[in-house]
Amino acid sequence: MVLGFGKKKEIKPDYRKGLSRDYVQFLFEEQKRKELNTWYEKFCKFAESLKFKPTAKMEEKFKLDIVFSGLNVTPMGVFSASLLCLIVFMLLIVPFAFVLSDLSAMVFLAIIPLILFWYVYSYPSFRAHVVRVQAGDEAIKVILYMVIYLKLNPSFEGAVNFAVTHAKGPITDDVKKAMWDLQIGKYRTVEEALSVYMNKWAWWNEDFVRSISLLYGVLIEPTEAGREGILKKALSFILESTHLKMKKYVEDISSPIMMLHVMGLLMPAIGLIMFPMISIFLSTQVSIPQLALGYVILLPLFNLFFINRILQKRPSAFMVPDISKHPELPPEDFFEIKTGKLKIYVPILILSILIGTLVMTYGIFHFVDLLGNLISPPQDLVANSGGKCKTPKECILLQEATMNVTNIAATFSVTAGFAVMAILFFYLRSFQRIRIRNEIKNIEAEFQLGLFSLGNYLSEGYPIEVGMQKSLEEYQKLGMQKRPVYNFFERLYANMKNFGMTFKRSLFDKEYGLLKFYPSVLIEEVMRILADASEKSAVLLGTISKTIASYLENVYAIEAKIRELLEETRSSIRLQASFVVPMVTGIIGALGIFILNMLRILAEKLADIERNLGMAFLAGKPGDVSGKSFLDMLVGNFTNIVPMTVLQAIIGIYTVEVVALFAMLLSGIENGFDNTARDWEIAQNLMKAITVYGVVNLFALIIFRGLTMTIQVA
Repeated sequence: MVLGFGKKKEIKPDYRKGLSRDYVQFLFEEQKRKELNTWYEKFCKFAESLKFKPTAKMEEKFKLDIVFSGLNVTPMGVFSASLLCLIVFMLLIVPFAFVLSDLSAMVFLAIIPLILFWYVYSYPSFRAHVVRVQAGDEAIKVILYMVIYLKLNPSFEGAVNFAVTHAKGPITDDVKKAMWDLQIGKYRTVEEALSVYMNKWAWWNEDFVRSISLLYGVLIEPTEAGREGILKKALSFILESTHLKMKKYVEDISSPIMMLHVMGLLMPAIGLIMFPMISIFLSTQVSIPQLALGYVILLPLFNLFFINRILQKRPSAFMVPDISKHPELPPEDFFEIKTGKLKIYVPILILSILIGTLVMTYGIFHFVDLLGNLISPPQDLVANSGGKCKTPKECILLQEATMNVTNIAATFSVTAGFAVMAILFFYLRSFQRIRIRNEIKNIEAEFQLGLFSLGNYLSEGYPIEVGMQKSLEEYQKLGMQKRPVYNFFERLYANMKNFGMTFKRSLFDKEYGLLKFYPSVLIEEVMRILADASEKSAVLLGTISKTIASYLENVYAIEAKIRELLEETRSSIRLQASFVVPMVTGIIGALGIFILNMLRILAEKLADIERNLGMAFLAGKPGDVSGKSFLDMLVGNFTNIVPMTVLQAIIGIYTVEVVALFAMLLSGIENGFDNTARDWEIAQNLMKAITVYGVVNLFALIIFRGLTMTIQVA
């Protein structure tokens, strides 16, 4: 590239953490050895044959993002895929230019290729950020496992192998590669093997590298107190780093959530308020299909994409229980009905659709009749209207704007049916799982207390069975028999006492093992460490129990701080999902009808003024279609308006979708990627929201109906 006065200057990209060009190339070559796993990688590989070459500066940026994202793609592949999306979709929308006369629709279609180009082009950069977050979460587990191992065994290589055995993620993949290179003689020491990736890890999590460096000192520290201090310092580094990252995340998501609230709720709500008037005065620019497509499909998809982007950047340093393998649970898309010894598995999706459709039946028949009447309107409607409308279509549309029982039942039927469909789907997916999930989370929260109690008795020299019995008796004295951790240790003790099992077998036995009923990664790994130590001595087992409990206490202290940081954000989103959103949309649904009725009353009053003043020169003569009345010029044409029952049904469906999305955001911020907690949160918020929406909408309709009648009589 030529810069300045014809002098060539070497391009110097802004490398993260001072990474050299050769080092980035080394990581890039390692990345290319991986298999193509995702659709994005395969698409970029296919597009690479087009050989659209990016600029040198762009290529360096792509290469850096690819290295840190873990994607097996090339800069040319990413750039070619981006341009391919742009070109193909631009060609696809060309035929619509000759079919569509609506300028707004054409502008919207023209934006789609640009959005897809930006998505494909920026995906490696976004993915690099997500992987950085995931690596930060993984770093805590790696350091925690290394600290626990080094507390008991003075072997750094053993600690590294122990950590990568129990952790997974991008850091673990790099460590496994380093350890393999160590085994084949490429490096002489484990420190040398790990140092190859230190610069890369420093960008992901600098405190992880500092913690690793601190742990090196354990091997040369002569005193036990000094080693203990180093281990605590190494763990505290990484935990405090997580706390600071979550604090920054909370600050960073404030603006996106506000934007989501404005762009996803308030602005669309204003559009719904204005839609009756827009459909009268700009009838050629808007239509019912556009309204339904925009509010029911496109807008929720945009919000879903935006929410996923927010959640994927969340530092979630704490493990989610994987309850999918629990023996007492049905398959994921079924719920279980027990009749004696018989178990019946009912498909959730089919049942939800059937019941939801049944609730919507009245509304469906109403809208089918409405469509038939609009296509072929009865001719006697004008005669029976008492002069309130001029054409059959106008009579039908004004009738749809009337606040009567038929219209309210039709719109509520559709809204309630769609809500029931969503509530049943998410509730049935989670109600048999949430109890187990919550029990596991409660056990994890109290686990360190149980380990402290057990460790104290074991350190005194009691055998494992006696130590566990005394620990249970201590819980009984304190009246804590209902605690989940008490139930866990009671069942573990029962296995050992009633079946004569060892501590290890009572946990991991394929048929009677306790851990298959508690599918927690944390519990499983801690108990595996204890089970290995139980084969040596009870005193050693007690020391390990108290050591693990001490470190877990530090972990949960940070988790408590993180929950405190998130409290304000969670409360705000929960209030919006369960109350603000349904209240606003409930009022809007009634307000649209009120506005239309005000326009109708205004039209009638203006018609009276025309007749009283004898403004025949504006009204036109019978049979003269060219004449335009003062009423038509001021108020507009009522035959082009969107049926108010249709508008209300769209508002109701939109409400259900927005509440579900806000509940998804709430669960993601609070629990990370926990599907059971997400489904339960959506179901609970939808039940509250649809009740609020129905009550608010009904009261608003009654109030606005009273105002309408008062104004009409005046």
